[in-house]
Amino acid sequence: MLELLFWLLPDGPHDVFSLVTPADIRRIRDHAQENFIKLIDKVFDRMLVLKATKDMVKNPVSTKQLLNCVRILTRLIPFVYEVCPDGSVMEDIVLWTQRPRPGSGADYVLGRQMVSATVDLLFTSGFTVPLTTLGEDSAVRYTIWENGIGQTSSLGSSKEHVANRVEVLRLLLVMCSRTMYIPAARSTTLPNRALHAIAYNSNKRMILCLLCSLINTSLRDRAQGWAIPYRGTAAMDPNDELSLLSMQTLFILLDYQMPASKATSSGESDDVAGSPHDPESDANTPSMVLVTGTSTGSQNLFRVFIAKLHRTQEFDYLFTNIMRLLDETMRANLSILASVTKNPTKHVMPQEAAILLWVLLENNSPFKDYLVDHNSSLKLFSVLLYFMLNGYSDPAQAGMVRTISHILHYLSEDSRFATRLMQPFDQSILPSTMRIVDASITHADFMINTVFTLLSASKPYLVPVYSNLLLLVRNVSPYLTQISQTTADKLVSLFDIISSPAFIISEPYHVRWLIYLIEVFDYVVHYRAVDNPRLMYSMVKARSYFTRLRSFDIDKAKAELALIREKKSKSEANRTIGRSQARSSSSQPAGDSAQNVTSSMSALSLTAAAAAAAGANESTPSTPAADDNLSLKVTDGNSSPALSDKARGKRPENKHSIEVKTQSSTSIQSIALDESANTDKNDKGKGKSADVGNQTEPSKDKGKAKTRAGTSGSGQHQFQPTAEWVFSWLPDLPLDPIIAVLDALAVHIDRISEEVQKDAEAAAATLAASEQAAKHAPGSDVKVDSQLHPQSPTKQSFADDTAFSSSAASADPTQTVIHWLSSDAMLQALPDLEESMPEIRPRLQGLSPALVIWFRSLLWSMIYASGMKPFGIWKNTQVKLFVVKHSI
Repeated sequence: MLELLFWLLPDGPHDVFSLVTPADIRRIRDHAQENFIKLIDKVFDRMLVLKATKDMVKNPVSTKQLLNCVRILTRLIPFVYEVCPDGSVMEDIVLWTQRPRPGSGADYVLGRQMVSATVDLLFTSGFTVPLTTLGEDSAVRYTIWENGIGQTSSLGSSKEHVANRVEVLRLLLVMCSRTMYIPAARSTTLPNRALHAIAYNSNKRMILCLLCSLINTSLRDRAQGWAIPYRGTAAMDPNDELSLLSMQTLFILLDYQMPASKATSSGESDDVAGSPHDPESDANTPSMVLVTGTSTGSQNLFRVFIAKLHRTQEFDYLFTNIMRLLDETMRANLSILASVTKNPTKHVMPQEAAILLWVLLENNSPFKDYLVDHNSSLKLFSVLLYFMLNGYSDPAQAGMVRTISHILHYLSEDSRFATRLMQPFDQSILPSTMRIVDASITHADFMINTVFTLLSASKPYLVPVYSNLLLLVRNVSPYLTQISQTTADKLVSLFDIISSPAFIISEPYHVRWLIYLIEVFDYVVHYRAVDNPRLMYSMVKARSYFTRLRSFDIDKAKAELALIREKKSKSEANRTIGRSQARSSSSQPAGDSAQNVTSSMSALSLTAAAAAAAGANESTPSTPAADDNLSLKVTDGNSSPALSDKARGKRPENKHSIEVKTQSSTSIQSIALDESANTDKNDKGKGKSADVGNQTEPSKDKGKAKTRAGTSGSGQHQFQPTAEWVFSWLPDLPLDPIIAVLDALAVHIDRISEEVQKDAEAAAATLAASEQAAKHAPGSDVKVDSQLHPQSPTKQSFADDTAFSSSAASADPTQTVIHWLSSDAMLQALPDLEESMPEIRPRLQGLSPALVIWFRSLLWSMIYASGMKPFGIWKNTQVKLFVVKHSI
């Protein structure tokens, strides 16, 4: 009787989580391990007995007992993955060690059996699927829950089936949550044996049914009452919770990949296929690579099957529903009425939809081709840019912004998509705060302006996004046509900042940004000069930005950087004093001139701490110290940054010399990069420039993050550029053809400007002569007026000269120059560029281990956060993959 009460006492998951506290679980785990193991064995054995009972679904008492078994295991398993006080982990003993099963005496491995039984519960007739699917010999029949991919009709599940699926999926996520308890540095080298048991299972029917069920449930049209949950609701509807849990489960199953070099430990050889010496096993990298071919034991079968989707109707289903989720969120954000509506079917979380889109693009190349050719691809592009602009100022949305940057970079690799971006852009879909002044712009214009906005935002948590944004512009640049004057000015202004000596040497990965931007101008000069007269004109006016790189002086750059950091430090000190004085006397003015200058411009902060946080959990970004920031001013026009001409350095007369002066002998640090894989692996002739300036790899633990954050001043971890480092990238920059073109165009533009000025002066002189003749004509009104209001000869002459000078000075050659730059005459004025013609080749998106770590951390942090409500599945457990900061 007491035993029966144990299984029947909890009435729901809330009771289990409130009655069984973390302190109670740790006490029995740490001081009575045998009892802890027996408790888990006993609960699981009871679950197996109830699952095998034929009339279980007809008996409410048995169903309640089964659900309580699921809830108790959901509560206990996270503490199995924790590190015990003595440094040991009970996972191997509890889950992956062979021992006799209670009651039967037969040997079994609990982890394998529990994963298999949990998956079976998702397809148990009468429990999670309708009884009509009951087979003759088995209570488990693998079938697809909802209509969509692989299924034309829904099973017609009841609310009890939906609620039971939620409970079982929650247990499945907990079983696979070992990744959360592994430090980020080791998350790609240690296998997750629960995920491996599912993803590398030989039961293909189970894989297909589970995959299609998860996709269809996640994307079911919310007009029928399904949705990813509304953020503001206190309690989540079971349908909404099932949709969210399905998408999260789908993500972790598609993300998992068996480590290429498996870390060996006791018991792992029996549970993980392959070996360190298996070439096929070594070929599987821990990244979202396209998996093709037939399914084998060394491939994630979820990836294999999702890569084989090819029917147009399947792609229509995926794209239509992903687009719907994003579009509805955008319209809800722009609608005042929708923002106060509590209806969960009218508001969604778009981050899951964006992640699903990225996963599909990475794992299914036919889907990418479908998306590029789709009529709504430009609408998707616009909506994604909207979410970037809408979320870049919110640290909580940094993961969303970064995910979108990878999607756009991936799409930019296709020349068909890049060409379509030249079509006109309709700004009416955007709020007024996001619109550009120019009336007629293309999608490429809006993209470049968005890139400029994010770069000038100076957000430390956006540093990992900057490389993707610049690569996006770089891949599209060979196809740019007729970009607006505003876009041209911002692009040149951005280059002015990134090419400044102090910016280049402040961080090693800044060189990579410089290379990307120079390649943009190199492509435009060689392929699209006549199609972009406004950009060419802006480049000619700012050609000193290109020539100053030829005589790069590292000592001057270091002095400039030290001066900027010193001014930054003084400015921060003045602001601190100003705030103190303001508190003591509110009437005393605060601030200084530096603050006034800064307030009128956007700042692009250069922070090593931000680079160190590149792969950290986006929900808890590291905030660099004030002394670590270096602010260089970005302006919207052609004006120079807040660096004097002296600071930027004078250019030598010999424009074709590359000069590097230094007295420093310090070697560069060896810094791994999050974005190191973003290079084109087939890039010819750019071997050196492709390997320098890599972005710092994200920190794997808080100790490393703190170490890398201390890069200001003269600390030993500060990047120290040397002459060898400069020579590793400077000679490979394609400066000569760009400068040759700009110099040739400058001669003609100066001549055109002089001709326009002469024509204006001649016209002004003719007009002045006509006015003088009219004044002295007999019987003229002017002469009468002159007699009534006589002026001295000196004043009259001065007024005539002033009018003439004003008329002549008002001559603006811009339109004439732009007309000439867009004509065939400009092409004839260009020097021979055949030998320097670069091959049009996109820089492909690679997935480095650091990026995989970030993506995996993002997924599990989202799962952790959603699990906090309503009862906190992983709350107060010792998570290692990311940092958890609880708000007060």
